[in-house]
Amino acid sequence: MKNIILTLFCLTTFVGFSQMTLKKLDGTPINNGDLLSFSSLEDPDNYLGIKVYNSTATPIRVRIKCESIINANGSDVQLCFGDVCVGTIIEGNSYPNNPSIIPANGVNGDFDHFLNLNPGTDPNANVEYVFKFYQVADGGVEVGNSITLTYRYTAPLSTTTFDSLESVGVILKSSIIQNVIEITTLKNVQMIVYDLNGNQIKNQNLNSGDYSIDVSNFSSGVYILSFKNEKGQSISKKIIKK
Repeated sequence: MKNIILTLFCLTTFVGFSQMTLKKLDGTPINNGDLLSFSSLEDPDNYLGIKVYNSTATPIRVRIKCESIINANGSDVQLCFGDVCVGTIIEGNSYPNNPSIIPANGVNGDFDHFLNLNPGTDPNANVEYVFKFYQVADGGVEVGNSITLTYRYTAPLSTTTFDSLESVGVILKSSIIQNVIEITTLKNVQMIVYDLNGNQIKNQNLNSGDYSIDVSNFSSGVYILSFKNEKGQSISKKIIKK
């Protein structure tokens, strides 16, 4: 009986051990839940090379599931893994159809990667892709451990000038503010304020006129003001809350 219990304990302990690990091409570990940020749509700055390591004595079969896509439609990307490269991904789908085989105590090649070329449906908000790397048995059933990561694209800060703002009907008194944003609108516009993580902080429709918009509850830092007029013209401006 003791031998049976010991054997079951060893098997349980073995299953609990991590069988698959991920690293970037430079050897930096990718842990479950990691957020990987990029600020370029140009190769190689948007390139995420992925190394999959198998620490077991038998080969493992690995697939990638696109768990979610935020602020994009899945187009204008490049996902290469195993024997497949795709330029469009679908939320909820897994790639490739035939799992990539990682040899016993081995690693995949240097070509597997993901990159994003999509600026986003809203260019002022982050683009995010959540991927789950997981193992499957011969029948396609998930086994072993899995690792989920988020690839985030954040657009570089806008260098919009005050003159450009006026072209959509907005006059901003200063881009450095204390407790209020002072604006004169020459046209009806929608104003949205984002933080640097792409979170929408404030959304307000403004008719033509003078406004002192209270932002005293904002934390000190950098924000993005986005304006859109009735003709659909839009523009953004970086502001600093002191």
